[in-house]
Amino acid sequence: MKPLTKAGAVGLFALAAAPLLALSGSGDSVSGTLDTVAPNPGAASPPLLAQETPIVVTFSGATDGAGSGIASVELWVRTDGAPWFFSGLSDTEPAGSFSFTPAGDPGEMDDDYYFTLVAEDNVGNRSDEPEGFVGDGDGTTTLNTETNVRDWMVLDQ
Repeated sequence: MKPLTKAGAVGLFALAAAPLLALSGSGDSVSGTLDTVAPNPGAASPPLLAQETPIVVTFSGATDGAGSGIASVELWVRTDGAPWFFSGLSDTEPAGSFSFTPAGDPGEMDDDYYFTLVAEDNVGNRSDEPEGFVGDGDGTTTLNTETNVRDWMVLDQ
């Protein structure tokens, strides 16, 4: 319990769901919003092909409806045969871009990269994190630092 004082009055204020409550107001008026719903992370839009790093992944559409608001949007990544991982890149805006640089030397990092987003709101609700070694996420980039894009077009025909 937390003591609440205002102009000489003392009372007790207790909320079992305090982490889910976003409070706002000033003076004698305080209001709260009970937020128990995870935010929508929106969608990542990576380029189809990349010849260099960083890979710029744009994102948009993160929303929290009538909740407490978006606190962060995270970029999650996986490659073929590897599990999803948090890239370490996050933003506090509902739209923007990330510059993702894979680990490794040029040529060694060439692979297909799958991207998705995870969002957290201002009271700690999180959208689902991707799990395991499967799933295409929101989009895929083929990184090839050793082949000219014109060569890819000829090979694909």
